[in-house]
Amino acid sequence: MKKDIFVALDFNSLDKALDTTKKLKDQIAGIKIGSELYAICGANGLKKFRELGLEIFLDLKLHDIPNQVKKTVAAIASLKTIKYLTIHTSGNLEMLKAAQESSDGIELLGVTVLTSQSNLEGIGVKNSVKDQIKLLVNLALEANLSGVIASAQDVSLVRSLSKKVKIFCPGIRSGDAKQDQKRVMSYADFSKIADDKCFAVIGRPIIDGDPVQNIKKIIQSVK
Repeated sequence: MKKDIFVALDFNSLDKALDTTKKLKDQIAGIKIGSELYAICGANGLKKFRELGLEIFLDLKLHDIPNQVKKTVAAIASLKTIKYLTIHTSGNLEMLKAAQESSDGIELLGVTVLTSQSNLEGIGVKNSVKDQIKLLVNLALEANLSGVIASAQDVSLVRSLSKKVKIFCPGIRSGDAKQDQKRVMSYADFSKIADDKCFAVIGRPIIDGDPVQNIKKIIQSVK
């Protein structure tokens, strides 16, 4: 079975997150730990997840002056627990290169345009969403980041710029529900376009209710 799902552990309880991970670990590629759970579990919690043998994607979306980002990435790398760490590509090329210099084995993922954003005028960006994604992906590539975070709707755009970069896609749903994301796609449709360097990031459609039954339905939706 192809394992291309990272479960977003959007919990404020370490025990709930660990319990859910143990139930799903044979069905998934890894787990995503966001800022809420990381605030609760910290470095010691990361070690507990690491003991389960799954790849850990720490979603902190770092964005600061280059030296501060560089030192933060170095501190996280020194823990020797995670595989992936997110950083905002909009922080500029200098910041991305500084982060890459101190990554020490961590694969950095550049956040492009959030899947909750369907236009950028409200934050003063004149580019269309597509043009902004293209600009930010090119920054990630120039800084030699391992991957990018992008909507599944933009996989073909990213692939037109690089065949090798990893693509992590939030906003993947079990069906048509959008919740707080606007640029979304079902897992079945994602599977039609995803190559072996594309990963689905799925949270509430799996963790709300019975996670075992939920992920079974999602995987079985692929025909």
